[in-house]
Amino acid sequence: MLSAVRRVGGVVIRRLGLLPGGVADGLGEDDSLAGRVLASRVAVFFPDPPENLYQLRQWYGALDALDAEMGVTVVTQDSRTARAVREETGLDVVVAARTRTVDALLRDGEVRVVLYVGHAHTNAVALRSIEVAHVFLAHGDSDKAVSVSNQVKGFDVTLVAGQAAIDRYRASMLFFDADARLRVIGRPQLPEGSHRSGTTVMYAPTWEGSQAANAYSSVVSHGEAIVASLLAGGWQVRYRPHPRLGKSDARFREADARIRAAIEAGGGTVDLTPDAGAAMREADVLITDVSAMSTDWLSQRRPLIVAEPTDPRALPTTGSLLHSSVPRLAADAADEAAALVTATVGDPAHRPLLDRLAAHYLGGMSGEESLAAFITTCARIAAERDEAVRVRESGHAHP
Repeated sequence: MLSAVRRVGGVVIRRLGLLPGGVADGLGEDDSLAGRVLASRVAVFFPDPPENLYQLRQWYGALDALDAEMGVTVVTQDSRTARAVREETGLDVVVAARTRTVDALLRDGEVRVVLYVGHAHTNAVALRSIEVAHVFLAHGDSDKAVSVSNQVKGFDVTLVAGQAAIDRYRASMLFFDADARLRVIGRPQLPEGSHRSGTTVMYAPTWEGSQAANAYSSVVSHGEAIVASLLAGGWQVRYRPHPRLGKSDARFREADARIRAAIEAGGGTVDLTPDAGAAMREADVLITDVSAMSTDWLSQRRPLIVAEPTDPRALPTTGSLLHSSVPRLAADAADEAAALVTATVGDPAHRPLLDRLAAHYLGGMSGEESLAAFITTCARIAAERDEAVRVRESGHAHP
């Protein structure tokens, strides 16, 4: 009786949306999925609640193109996430709350490759499957120390943007064969950029992180001074905070609110749109933190300034070329941000530096080339999976 009450209570809590942050609602379509055979050759396993959808959204365009070639089904464990993805894309979406449902979908259908965009601990639900190739995409390439995680060993292949990521893994990981497990595809979701002259500065800080080693956000230490300096210097300011900013620390939430108020009072723009690529196209200069935003911005070939983290434990990964070479803004100099922007824009050596960094971090590919590499690589991995299954079933697998 007690267990039945608990089950009913759990369902009520989930349906009322009273779950703690970061927890999927577990309201699945499992009964209707019984016996369902997926025709798609690729599945994206995204078990997270909607607050983490920013990780998946940046892959929508590439997944649409992959869907046309191989078929793509998004498998989630949250009904709210599924509803959003269905509204935002034309991809097939299923909600499989039970582990046995996920296992059956990956075992009994045509799925050859499962893609992952984040290091959710619930990835383990799908990683149990031995019938498919597990491929990690991530949701951005950056020199954050946490970008190199031992969790990557749980995947058969990791797709990376460029040589910088390979160097990062080689320098940091123990017992990891980077040559065998990493494949370069560039960043297919990034817009093509070109030099332009204008007066719009985008300030795009990252979130506060979950630990000291990941505390890269400049919002509390730099943010208000940066915005005040830029507005006073006559720059048009576009403020684009990370979607998770302030979720873990009230100080960052409060500083974010003050920055938004200052931006609006000064005639700037607070940009909360989901498409980072569109935001990039509207800006001429970027001030950001050690984050994926700084790497992605290299595709635009436009002036870049990085705020220095104030916590000494929040250091970029070993060998970071980007954050050791572009102009950096310390917290005690944040009120001079406008002057640094002017100097950076006028520096003739800055543009060639960005070109070199873009080649190193983003694979030196155009958007079309990167998208083609993504699709071709997924198809190749599917073929490798089929060959591995054939060898296993023939009894000729290596011991």
